[in-house]
Amino acid sequence: MSNFTHIVNNKVLSALKCYSMLEDTNKIIVGFSGGADSVCLLYVLNSMKNVLGVKVEAVHINHGIRGDEAKRDEDFSVSFCKKYNIPVTTKNVECISEAEKNKESLEECGRRLRYSVFESLCDGFTKIATAHNANDNAETVFFNLARGSSIKGVRGIPPVRDAVIRPLIYCTREEIEGFCQENGLKYVTDSTNLQDEYTRNKIRHNVIPALIEINPSAISNI
Repeated sequence: MSNFTHIVNNKVLSALKCYSMLEDTNKIIVGFSGGADSVCLLYVLNSMKNVLGVKVEAVHINHGIRGDEAKRDEDFSVSFCKKYNIPVTTKNVECISEAEKNKESLEECGRRLRYSVFESLCDGFTKIATAHNANDNAETVFFNLARGSSIKGVRGIPPVRDAVIRPLIYCTREEIEGFCQENGLKYVTDSTNLQDEYTRNKIRHNVIPALIEINPSAISNI
């Protein structure tokens, strides 16, 4: 077994155990965008499903924002799940009109609509797994600090919130991308993640690399 594969598998198992993520659970639905993080998460959980004693499914949400690119992501997600024999549900939401109606940012609205879909698919024995990782957590800490958050906000992303679990919360983005490469897993890239238009992207592209340059262990330390 290769290095990144070993690291990610162990960190996922550690997170599942440490936070009792699968207590009273017989099915996991993975929020699947088709990006590297969600590809890694879905592949890992599907490969472990027999050991964990759960069924694994995926849900892909098209937010109606990125046109042809969003359709590409949806097609990729369906194709990936078909390749690995994973049941998948696709949902379309109207993020732009919803955001305008509720005077929300697209980012805020997209998150609200995603979790609304997730909750609609849950029952008492189902968990929703999202692919938030250690880098996302660090970015959230600095995002909340910059906004003047309370101590509660500075805690970052909770590993478990109601039926939502985050099995990749110990894994860095470097480890996740290394895992995908080692296992020959293709993924798509959301072009909006490459722009500095959003505050989180400014933190991702500028603050986090500076911290890692100061200390390579910065992400895990945070």
